[in-house]
Amino acid sequence: MKKYGLLLSTVLSCSLYADTLTVHSGWNLLSISEPSTTADCILDQMPTGSTLFKYDNLQKKYLAKSNSDVTNATFTQKGYPAVSTISATDGFWLYNPFGRKVIDQTCSGNTITVERGPILHAVVIDSKGQRSSELGGGKYAFVTTPSYPVTVMGGFIDLNRDGIVSVGDVNNTFILRANEGNVVTLVSTIAQNSDIRTWLKEQFGLSDDDINTQTPSTNRTIAAISDEIYAYSIENGLTPELITLDQLQTISADIANRIQTYTSSTLTTIQLEQDLVNNLNVNKLDITDITYLQNNYQSGGATADHSLTTVIDSTPVTTLTEEQKDALAFMWNEEKLAKDVYFALNELYPHQTLYKIASKAETEHQSMVETLLEKYDLNILADNYEGGYNADNLAVIEPGKFINEDVQSLYDTLYDLGSKSLTDALKVGCMVEVTDINDLNERIEASEGNEDLILVFSNLRSGSYNHYWAFDDALKALGVTDGCCSAGTDYCKTTDEYPNNMQSNSRGGGYMHGR
Repeated sequence: MKKYGLLLSTVLSCSLYADTLTVHSGWNLLSISEPSTTADCILDQMPTGSTLFKYDNLQKKYLAKSNSDVTNATFTQKGYPAVSTISATDGFWLYNPFGRKVIDQTCSGNTITVERGPILHAVVIDSKGQRSSELGGGKYAFVTTPSYPVTVMGGFIDLNRDGIVSVGDVNNTFILRANEGNVVTLVSTIAQNSDIRTWLKEQFGLSDDDINTQTPSTNRTIAAISDEIYAYSIENGLTPELITLDQLQTISADIANRIQTYTSSTLTTIQLEQDLVNNLNVNKLDITDITYLQNNYQSGGATADHSLTTVIDSTPVTTLTEEQKDALAFMWNEEKLAKDVYFALNELYPHQTLYKIASKAETEHQSMVETLLEKYDLNILADNYEGGYNADNLAVIEPGKFINEDVQSLYDTLYDLGSKSLTDALKVGCMVEVTDINDLNERIEASEGNEDLILVFSNLRSGSYNHYWAFDDALKALGVTDGCCSAGTDYCKTTDEYPNNMQSNSRGGGYMHGR
Protein backbone atom coordinates (compact mmCIF):
# COMPACT_ATOMS: atom_id res chain seq x y z
CA MET A 1 0.00 0.00 0.00
CA LYS A 2 1.30 3.41 -0.92
CA LYS A 3 2.35 5.60 2.00
CA TYR A 4 0.98 9.13 1.80
CA GLY A 5 3.48 11.95 1.95
CA LEU A 6 6.37 13.67 0.25
CA LEU A 7 9.79 12.52 -0.77
CA LEU A 8 12.52 12.59 1.85
CA SER A 9 13.60 16.11 2.62
CA THR A 10 15.29 18.12 5.33
CA VAL A 11 13.17 20.85 6.88
CA LEU A 12 13.84 23.47 9.53
CA SER A 13 10.45 23.59 11.21
CA CYS A 14 8.76 26.15 13.44
CA SER A 15 5.78 25.64 15.71
CA LEU A 16 2.41 26.59 14.20
CA TYR A 17 0.70 26.68 17.60
CA ALA A 18 2.13 27.42 21.00
CA ASP A 19 2.15 23.73 22.02
CA THR A 20 2.61 22.00 18.67
CA LEU A 21 5.39 21.08 16.27
CA THR A 22 4.93 20.67 12.54
CA VAL A 23 6.93 17.68 11.32
CA HIS A 24 7.38 17.25 7.58
CA SER A 25 8.30 14.10 5.70
CA GLY A 26 12.00 13.27 5.97
CA TRP A 27 14.54 14.83 8.34
CA ASN A 28 13.46 17.81 10.45
CA LEU A 29 15.68 20.05 12.59
CA LEU A 30 13.47 21.05 15.51
CA SER A 31 13.39 22.79 18.87
CA ILE A 32 10.67 23.19 21.47
CA SER A 33 9.20 26.30 23.07
CA GLU A 34 8.37 24.59 26.38
CA PRO A 35 10.95 24.25 29.22
CA SER A 36 11.23 20.53 28.52
CA THR A 37 9.55 17.46 27.06
CA THR A 38 10.51 13.84 26.53
CA ALA A 39 11.56 11.86 23.50
CA ASP A 40 8.78 9.38 24.28
CA CYS A 41 6.17 12.18 24.23
CA ILE A 42 7.24 13.08 20.69
CA LEU A 43 7.86 9.59 19.31
CA ASP A 44 4.59 8.19 20.65
CA GLN A 45 2.78 10.59 18.29
CA MET A 46 4.86 9.69 15.24
CA PRO A 47 4.48 6.89 12.67
CA THR A 48 6.34 3.68 13.43
CA GLY A 49 9.88 3.95 12.16
CA SER A 50 10.40 7.54 13.28
CA THR A 51 13.79 8.34 14.79
CA LEU A 52 15.09 11.14 17.03
CA PHE A 53 18.73 12.25 17.38
CA LYS A 54 20.08 14.82 19.83
CA TYR A 55 23.70 15.84 20.34
CA ASP A 56 24.87 15.75 23.97
CA ASN A 57 27.57 18.35 24.64
CA LEU A 58 28.73 16.66 27.86
CA GLN A 59 29.16 13.21 26.35
CA LYS A 60 30.33 14.67 23.02
CA LYS A 61 28.15 12.23 21.09
CA TYR A 62 24.71 11.80 19.59
CA LEU A 63 21.91 10.26 21.62
CA ALA A 64 19.24 8.39 19.70
CA LYS A 65 15.79 6.87 20.11
CA SER A 66 13.15 5.35 17.85
CA ASN A 67 9.59 4.10 18.25
CA SER A 68 10.74 0.89 16.56
CA ASP A 69 12.19 -1.81 18.85
CA VAL A 70 14.32 -3.14 15.99
CA THR A 71 15.87 0.28 15.38
CA ASN A 72 16.50 0.81 19.11
CA ALA A 73 18.31 -2.53 19.26
CA THR A 74 20.52 -1.36 16.39
CA PHE A 75 21.27 1.91 18.22
CA THR A 76 22.30 -0.07 21.32
CA GLN A 77 24.62 -2.26 19.23
CA LYS A 78 26.24 0.82 17.70
CA GLY A 79 26.76 2.48 21.08
CA TYR A 80 24.17 5.28 20.89
CA PRO A 81 22.86 6.20 24.36
CA ALA A 82 19.07 6.68 24.51
CA VAL A 83 17.53 10.15 24.38
CA SER A 84 15.38 10.91 27.40
CA THR A 85 14.67 14.57 28.11
CA ILE A 86 14.63 17.38 25.53
CA SER A 87 14.90 20.94 26.79
CA ALA A 88 14.12 24.26 25.13
CA THR A 89 17.84 24.88 24.61
CA ASP A 90 18.26 21.65 22.61
CA GLY A 91 18.08 21.31 18.89
CA PHE A 92 17.26 17.81 17.69
CA TRP A 93 16.76 15.87 14.48
CA LEU A 94 13.52 13.97 13.91
CA TYR A 95 13.02 11.60 10.99
CA ASN A 96 9.42 11.21 9.80
CA PRO A 97 8.98 8.30 7.34
CA PHE A 98 5.54 9.44 6.14
CA GLY A 99 3.62 12.64 5.44
CA ARG A 100 3.33 15.92 7.34
CA LYS A 101 2.37 15.64 11.02
CA VAL A 102 1.42 18.16 13.68
CA ILE A 103 2.33 16.90 17.14
CA ASP A 104 1.80 18.13 20.68
CA GLN A 105 5.20 18.92 22.15
CA THR A 106 3.91 18.93 25.73
CA CYS A 107 1.53 15.94 25.80
CA SER A 108 -0.72 18.41 27.61
CA GLY A 109 -4.38 18.37 28.57
CA ASN A 110 -5.19 20.00 25.23
CA THR A 111 -4.70 16.65 23.51
CA ILE A 112 -7.65 14.30 23.00
CA THR A 113 -7.39 10.64 22.00
CA VAL A 114 -10.23 9.45 19.76
CA GLU A 115 -10.59 5.71 19.55
CA ARG A 116 -12.97 3.12 18.22
CA GLY A 117 -9.81 1.83 17.00
CA PRO A 118 -7.84 4.99 16.46
CA ILE A 119 -9.95 7.30 14.30
CA LEU A 120 -7.97 9.17 11.67
CA HIS A 121 -8.93 12.41 9.90
CA ALA A 122 -12.07 13.09 11.92
CA VAL A 123 -13.58 16.50 12.60
CA VAL A 124 -13.05 17.08 16.33
CA ILE A 125 -14.57 20.24 17.82
CA ASP A 126 -15.37 21.54 21.27
CA SER A 127 -18.59 23.17 22.44
CA LYS A 128 -17.36 26.63 21.40
CA GLY A 129 -16.62 25.49 17.85
CA GLN A 130 -12.84 25.32 18.37
CA ARG A 131 -11.52 22.79 15.89
CA SER A 132 -8.57 20.59 16.75
CA SER A 133 -5.47 19.80 14.73
CA GLU A 134 -4.76 16.15 14.00
CA LEU A 135 -1.55 14.79 15.51
CA GLY A 136 -1.86 11.26 14.16
CA GLY A 137 -2.70 7.88 15.63
CA GLY A 138 -6.13 9.06 16.76
CA LYS A 139 -4.77 12.03 18.72
CA TYR A 140 -6.01 15.61 18.24
CA ALA A 141 -4.69 18.83 19.79
CA PHE A 142 -6.66 21.95 20.63
CA VAL A 143 -4.89 25.31 20.71
CA THR A 144 -6.62 26.21 23.99
CA THR A 145 -8.14 23.95 26.64
CA PRO A 146 -11.29 22.52 25.04
CA SER A 147 -14.75 23.36 26.30
CA TYR A 148 -16.88 20.28 26.79
CA PRO A 149 -18.55 18.37 25.34
CA VAL A 150 -16.00 17.47 22.68
CA THR A 151 -17.66 16.07 19.56
CA VAL A 152 -16.13 13.75 16.94
CA MET A 153 -17.64 13.25 13.49
CA GLY A 154 -16.49 11.25 10.50
CA GLY A 155 -13.03 9.87 10.01
CA PHE A 156 -11.70 6.36 9.44
CA ILE A 157 -11.18 3.54 11.94
CA ASP A 158 -7.54 2.48 11.58
CA LEU A 159 -8.04 -1.26 12.01
CA ASN A 160 -4.47 -2.32 11.24
CA ARG A 161 -2.92 0.56 13.24
CA ASP A 162 -0.56 1.57 10.44
CA GLY A 163 -1.29 5.25 10.99
CA ILE A 164 -2.69 5.88 7.51
CA VAL A 165 -6.00 5.27 5.76
CA SER A 166 -5.48 2.02 3.86
CA VAL A 167 -7.31 -0.97 2.44
CA GLY A 168 -9.27 -2.77 5.16
CA ASP A 169 -9.97 0.32 7.29
CA VAL A 170 -13.57 1.33 8.03
CA ASN A 171 -15.53 4.57 7.77
CA ASN A 172 -16.61 5.91 11.14
CA THR A 173 -20.31 6.66 10.79
CA PHE A 174 -21.00 7.32 14.48
CA ILE A 175 -20.91 10.62 16.34
CA LEU A 176 -18.78 10.29 19.46
CA ARG A 177 -18.64 12.64 22.43
CA ALA A 178 -17.04 13.18 25.82
CA ASN A 179 -18.26 15.46 28.60
CA GLU A 180 -14.88 15.45 30.35
CA GLY A 181 -11.46 13.82 30.28
CA ASN A 182 -8.92 13.34 27.50
CA VAL A 183 -10.47 10.48 25.52
CA VAL A 184 -13.48 10.18 23.23
CA THR A 185 -14.74 6.60 22.90
CA LEU A 186 -18.00 4.73 22.61
CA VAL A 187 -17.94 4.35 26.39
CA SER A 188 -17.50 8.10 26.96
CA THR A 189 -20.30 8.65 24.44
CA ILE A 190 -22.91 6.57 26.24
CA ALA A 191 -21.61 7.80 29.61
CA GLN A 192 -22.84 11.32 28.80
CA ASN A 193 -26.05 10.05 30.35
CA SER A 194 -25.48 10.21 34.12
CA ASP A 195 -27.70 7.18 34.77
CA ILE A 196 -25.74 5.13 32.24
CA ARG A 197 -22.45 6.31 33.75
CA THR A 198 -23.59 5.15 37.17
CA TRP A 199 -24.74 1.82 35.71
CA LEU A 200 -21.36 1.26 34.01
CA LYS A 201 -19.59 1.88 37.30
CA GLU A 202 -21.86 -0.31 39.40
CA GLN A 203 -22.37 -3.13 36.90
CA PHE A 204 -18.87 -3.50 35.45
CA GLY A 205 -16.58 -1.90 38.03
CA LEU A 206 -15.51 1.07 35.93
CA SER A 207 -14.35 4.27 37.62
CA ASP A 208 -14.79 7.82 36.38
CA ASP A 209 -11.07 7.79 35.64
CA ASP A 210 -11.51 4.69 33.45
CA ILE A 211 -14.31 6.34 31.48
CA ASN A 212 -12.50 9.69 31.13
CA THR A 213 -8.93 8.53 30.41
CA GLN A 214 -8.90 4.93 29.15
CA THR A 215 -9.34 3.66 25.59
CA PRO A 216 -9.92 0.19 24.14
CA SER A 217 -6.16 -0.02 23.52
CA THR A 218 -5.30 0.58 27.18
CA ASN A 219 -8.16 -1.10 29.06
CA ARG A 220 -9.70 -4.49 28.15
CA THR A 221 -12.94 -3.77 29.98
CA ILE A 222 -13.35 -0.55 28.00
CA ALA A 223 -12.51 -2.52 24.84
CA ALA A 224 -15.12 -5.19 25.59
CA ILE A 225 -17.87 -2.67 26.37
CA SER A 226 -16.97 -0.60 23.28
CA ASP A 227 -17.06 -3.65 21.01
CA GLU A 228 -20.39 -4.87 22.39
CA ILE A 229 -21.93 -1.40 21.98
CA TYR A 230 -20.50 -1.19 18.46
CA ALA A 231 -21.95 -4.57 17.50
CA TYR A 232 -25.32 -3.77 19.07
CA SER A 233 -25.49 -0.42 17.25
CA ILE A 234 -24.50 -1.89 13.87
CA GLU A 235 -26.87 -4.84 14.10
CA ASN A 236 -29.84 -2.73 15.19
CA GLY A 237 -29.20 0.44 13.18
CA LEU A 238 -28.81 2.54 16.33
CA THR A 239 -26.89 5.71 17.13
CA PRO A 240 -24.72 5.04 20.21
CA GLU A 241 -25.34 8.38 21.92
CA LEU A 242 -29.11 7.77 21.72
CA ILE A 243 -28.99 4.29 23.27
CA THR A 244 -31.05 4.20 26.48
CA LEU A 245 -30.30 2.54 29.80
CA ASP A 246 -33.19 0.13 29.22
CA GLN A 247 -31.62 -0.97 25.94
CA LEU A 248 -28.23 -1.44 27.57
CA GLN A 249 -29.71 -3.54 30.33
CA THR A 250 -31.03 -6.01 27.74
CA ILE A 251 -27.43 -6.72 26.64
CA SER A 252 -25.89 -6.58 30.13
CA ALA A 253 -25.13 -10.33 30.09
CA ASP A 254 -23.56 -10.04 26.61
CA ILE A 255 -21.30 -7.22 27.82
CA ALA A 256 -20.29 -9.23 30.91
CA ASN A 257 -19.49 -12.28 28.76
CA ARG A 258 -17.40 -10.20 26.38
CA ILE A 259 -15.49 -8.65 29.28
CA GLN A 260 -14.69 -12.14 30.61
CA THR A 261 -13.59 -13.27 27.15
CA TYR A 262 -11.38 -10.25 26.59
CA THR A 263 -9.71 -10.30 30.00
CA SER A 264 -8.78 -13.97 29.62
CA SER A 265 -7.84 -13.87 25.93
CA THR A 266 -4.25 -14.10 24.74
CA LEU A 267 -5.17 -12.01 21.69
CA THR A 268 -4.48 -8.27 21.71
CA THR A 269 -7.39 -5.83 21.77
CA ILE A 270 -6.41 -4.93 18.20
CA GLN A 271 -6.87 -8.53 17.08
CA LEU A 272 -10.14 -8.81 19.02
CA GLU A 273 -11.46 -5.67 17.33
CA GLN A 274 -10.47 -6.97 13.90
CA ASP A 275 -12.30 -10.25 14.59
CA LEU A 276 -15.38 -8.31 15.65
CA VAL A 277 -15.44 -6.20 12.48
CA ASN A 278 -14.94 -9.28 10.31
CA ASN A 279 -17.84 -11.08 12.02
CA LEU A 280 -20.12 -8.05 11.61
CA ASN A 281 -19.48 -7.91 7.86
CA VAL A 282 -18.89 -4.17 8.09
CA ASN A 283 -17.96 -2.60 4.75
CA LYS A 284 -14.21 -1.99 4.57
CA LEU A 285 -12.32 0.37 2.33
CA ASP A 286 -11.04 -1.21 -0.87
CA ILE A 287 -8.46 -0.02 -3.39
CA THR A 288 -11.12 1.96 -5.27
CA ASP A 289 -11.97 3.87 -2.08
CA ILE A 290 -8.30 4.57 -1.38
CA THR A 291 -7.74 5.85 -4.91
CA TYR A 292 -10.75 8.14 -4.57
CA LEU A 293 -9.46 9.51 -1.27
CA GLN A 294 -5.99 10.10 -2.70
CA ASN A 295 -7.49 11.99 -5.63
CA ASN A 296 -9.89 14.10 -3.59
CA TYR A 297 -7.91 15.19 -0.56
CA GLN A 298 -5.79 18.31 -0.61
CA SER A 299 -2.01 18.15 -0.64
CA GLY A 300 -0.72 15.42 1.58
CA GLY A 301 -3.33 12.92 0.50
CA ALA A 302 -5.24 11.23 3.28
CA THR A 303 -3.01 12.79 5.92
CA ALA A 304 -5.00 16.01 5.40
CA ASP A 305 -8.08 16.79 7.49
CA HIS A 306 -11.02 14.54 6.78
CA SER A 307 -13.22 16.37 4.27
CA LEU A 308 -16.18 18.11 5.88
CA THR A 309 -18.22 17.22 2.83
CA THR A 310 -17.42 13.56 3.40
CA VAL A 311 -18.44 13.89 7.04
CA ILE A 312 -21.70 15.58 6.07
CA ASP A 313 -22.42 12.83 3.57
CA SER A 314 -21.82 10.18 6.23
CA THR A 315 -24.38 11.59 8.70
CA PRO A 316 -28.00 10.47 8.43
CA VAL A 317 -30.59 12.62 6.67
CA THR A 318 -33.06 13.97 9.23
CA THR A 319 -36.33 15.83 8.84
CA LEU A 320 -35.63 19.56 8.98
CA THR A 321 -37.94 21.90 10.81
CA GLU A 322 -39.07 25.03 9.01
CA GLU A 323 -36.79 27.02 11.32
CA GLN A 324 -33.81 24.88 10.27
CA LYS A 325 -34.66 25.32 6.58
CA ASP A 326 -34.84 29.07 7.16
CA ALA A 327 -31.47 28.91 8.92
CA LEU A 328 -29.80 27.24 5.94
CA ALA A 329 -31.30 29.71 3.49
CA PHE A 330 -30.30 32.68 5.63
CA MET A 331 -26.73 31.47 6.26
CA TRP A 332 -26.16 30.81 2.54
CA ASN A 333 -27.08 34.44 1.90
CA GLU A 334 -24.97 35.73 4.79
CA GLU A 335 -21.87 33.77 3.77
CA LYS A 336 -22.35 35.09 0.24
CA LEU A 337 -22.60 38.61 1.72
CA ALA A 338 -19.24 38.23 3.46
CA LYS A 339 -17.57 37.00 0.28
CA ASP A 340 -19.16 39.62 -1.95
CA VAL A 341 -18.56 42.64 0.27
CA TYR A 342 -14.91 41.67 0.86
CA PHE A 343 -14.31 41.25 -2.86
CA ALA A 344 -16.06 44.55 -3.61
CA LEU A 345 -14.12 46.51 -1.00
CA ASN A 346 -10.88 44.89 -2.14
CA GLU A 347 -11.55 46.34 -5.60
CA LEU A 348 -11.58 49.80 -4.01
CA TYR A 349 -8.76 49.25 -1.51
CA PRO A 350 -6.68 46.16 -2.38
CA HIS A 351 -5.60 44.42 0.82
CA GLN A 352 -4.46 40.82 1.35
CA THR A 353 -6.76 40.26 4.34
CA LEU A 354 -9.86 41.23 2.37
CA TYR A 355 -8.80 39.23 -0.66
CA LYS A 356 -7.63 36.07 1.08
CA ILE A 357 -10.64 35.77 3.36
CA ALA A 358 -12.99 36.33 0.41
CA SER A 359 -11.24 34.04 -2.06
CA LYS A 360 -10.45 31.22 0.34
CA ALA A 361 -12.53 30.92 3.49
CA GLU A 362 -15.77 32.74 2.62
CA THR A 363 -16.01 31.06 -0.75
CA GLU A 364 -15.61 27.71 0.98
CA HIS A 365 -18.05 28.69 3.74
CA GLN A 366 -20.76 29.42 1.18
CA SER A 367 -19.99 26.11 -0.53
CA MET A 368 -20.22 24.29 2.80
CA VAL A 369 -23.75 25.58 3.40
CA GLU A 370 -24.63 24.71 -0.18
CA THR A 371 -23.57 21.12 0.50
CA LEU A 372 -26.38 20.97 3.06
CA LEU A 373 -28.83 22.57 0.64
CA GLU A 374 -28.01 19.80 -1.81
CA LYS A 375 -28.21 17.09 0.84
CA TYR A 376 -31.69 18.20 1.91
CA ASP A 377 -32.72 19.12 -1.65
CA LEU A 378 -33.80 22.65 -0.73
CA ASN A 379 -34.69 25.28 -3.32
CA ILE A 380 -33.99 28.49 -1.39
CA LEU A 381 -35.31 30.57 -4.29
CA ALA A 382 -38.84 29.37 -3.46
CA ASP A 383 -40.77 30.55 -0.40
CA ASN A 384 -41.66 26.97 0.56
CA TYR A 385 -38.22 25.57 -0.47
CA GLU A 386 -39.89 23.19 -2.93
CA GLY A 387 -38.67 22.40 -6.42
CA GLY A 388 -35.36 20.85 -5.41
CA TYR A 389 -31.77 22.08 -5.16
CA ASN A 390 -30.27 23.48 -8.35
CA ALA A 391 -26.66 24.65 -8.29
CA ASP A 392 -26.96 26.50 -11.59
CA ASN A 393 -29.81 28.68 -10.31
CA LEU A 394 -27.71 29.78 -7.34
CA ALA A 395 -24.54 30.28 -9.39
CA VAL A 396 -26.15 32.94 -11.62
CA ILE A 397 -27.06 35.24 -8.70
CA GLU A 398 -24.82 38.26 -9.26
CA PRO A 399 -22.29 39.52 -6.71
CA GLY A 400 -23.91 41.99 -4.33
CA LYS A 401 -27.39 40.59 -5.00
CA PHE A 402 -29.29 38.45 -2.50
CA ILE A 403 -32.51 36.48 -2.18
CA ASN A 404 -33.08 37.69 1.36
CA GLU A 405 -34.16 41.35 1.57
CA ASP A 406 -32.64 41.86 5.03
CA VAL A 407 -29.29 40.57 3.81
CA GLN A 408 -29.53 42.79 0.73
CA SER A 409 -30.12 45.85 2.93
CA LEU A 410 -27.22 44.89 5.20
CA TYR A 411 -24.89 44.46 2.22
CA ASP A 412 -25.79 47.89 0.84
CA THR A 413 -25.18 49.52 4.24
CA LEU A 414 -21.86 47.77 4.80
CA TYR A 415 -20.59 48.57 1.31
CA ASP A 416 -21.38 52.25 1.81
CA LEU A 417 -19.56 52.26 5.15
CA GLY A 418 -16.51 50.41 3.84
CA SER A 419 -16.15 52.39 0.63
CA LYS A 420 -14.89 55.49 2.47
CA SER A 421 -11.34 54.29 3.16
CA LEU A 422 -9.18 51.20 3.69
CA THR A 423 -9.56 51.59 7.45
CA ASP A 424 -13.34 51.66 7.09
CA ALA A 425 -13.22 48.63 4.79
CA LEU A 426 -11.35 46.64 7.44
CA LYS A 427 -13.75 47.84 10.14
CA VAL A 428 -16.57 46.48 8.01
CA GLY A 429 -14.74 43.14 8.15
CA CYS A 430 -14.95 43.24 11.95
CA MET A 431 -18.63 44.10 11.76
CA VAL A 432 -19.43 41.32 9.28
CA GLU A 433 -17.73 38.68 11.41
CA VAL A 434 -19.46 39.75 14.64
CA THR A 435 -22.82 39.78 12.87
CA ASP A 436 -22.09 36.37 11.40
CA ILE A 437 -21.12 34.91 14.79
CA ASN A 438 -24.25 36.29 16.46
CA ASP A 439 -26.44 34.78 13.75
CA LEU A 440 -24.59 31.46 13.88
CA ASN A 441 -25.04 31.25 17.65
CA GLU A 442 -28.80 31.51 17.16
CA ARG A 443 -28.80 28.93 14.35
CA ILE A 444 -26.68 26.45 16.30
CA GLU A 445 -29.13 26.61 19.19
CA ALA A 446 -32.06 26.08 16.80
CA SER A 447 -30.34 23.08 15.14
CA GLU A 448 -30.57 20.74 18.13
CA GLY A 449 -31.00 17.18 16.91
CA ASN A 450 -29.39 17.79 13.53
CA GLU A 451 -25.69 17.02 13.78
CA ASP A 452 -24.63 18.06 10.28
CA LEU A 453 -26.18 21.53 10.69
CA ILE A 454 -24.47 21.92 14.06
CA LEU A 455 -21.16 20.75 12.57
CA VAL A 456 -21.28 23.15 9.64
CA PHE A 457 -22.50 26.13 11.65
CA SER A 458 -19.89 25.47 14.37
CA ASN A 459 -17.16 25.26 11.76
CA LEU A 460 -18.33 28.53 10.19
CA ARG A 461 -18.28 30.18 13.60
CA SER A 462 -14.78 28.90 14.29
CA GLY A 463 -13.65 30.44 11.01
CA SER A 464 -15.39 33.73 11.81
CA TYR A 465 -13.56 33.93 15.13
CA ASN A 466 -10.29 33.78 13.22
CA HIS A 467 -11.45 36.23 10.55
CA TYR A 468 -12.32 38.73 13.29
CA TRP A 469 -8.78 38.56 14.70
CA ALA A 470 -7.29 38.78 11.19
CA PHE A 471 -9.15 42.07 10.64
CA ASP A 472 -8.17 43.21 14.13
CA ASP A 473 -4.50 42.60 13.28
CA ALA A 474 -4.85 44.31 9.89
CA LEU A 475 -6.27 47.45 11.52
CA LYS A 476 -3.51 47.53 14.13
CA ALA A 477 -0.94 47.17 11.35
CA LEU A 478 -2.39 50.40 9.88
CA GLY A 479 -1.90 52.17 13.21
CA VAL A 480 -5.45 51.76 14.53
CA THR A 481 -4.32 50.76 18.01
CA ASP A 482 -7.66 49.46 19.25
CA GLY A 483 -8.26 47.33 16.15
CA CYS A 484 -11.81 46.09 15.76
CA CYS A 485 -12.84 47.96 18.90
CA SER A 486 -12.60 51.14 16.81
CA ALA A 487 -15.78 49.98 15.01
CA GLY A 488 -17.79 50.41 18.23
CA THR A 489 -18.47 48.63 21.52
CA ASP A 490 -20.66 46.01 19.85
CA TYR A 491 -17.65 44.91 17.82
CA CYS A 492 -15.06 44.97 20.61
CA LYS A 493 -14.32 41.40 21.66
CA THR A 494 -11.81 39.52 23.81
CA THR A 495 -10.18 36.14 23.21
CA ASP A 496 -12.39 34.74 25.97
CA GLU A 497 -15.43 35.69 23.88
CA TYR A 498 -13.90 34.85 20.51
CA PRO A 499 -11.30 32.05 20.77
CA ASN A 500 -8.40 32.61 18.44
CA ASN A 501 -8.10 29.11 17.00
CA MET A 502 -4.98 29.85 14.96
CA GLN A 503 -2.75 31.43 17.57
CA SER A 504 0.74 31.65 16.22
CA ASN A 505 3.58 34.10 15.94
CA SER A 506 1.59 35.81 13.22
CA ARG A 507 -2.02 35.72 14.25
CA GLY A 508 -3.26 37.21 11.02
CA GLY A 509 -2.90 33.79 9.44
CA GLY A 510 -6.21 32.89 11.06
CA TYR A 511 -8.21 33.52 7.91
CA MET A 512 -7.13 30.17 6.58
CA HIS A 513 -8.88 28.27 9.36
CA GLY A 514 -12.42 27.03 9.49
CA ARG A 515 -12.59 26.02 5.85
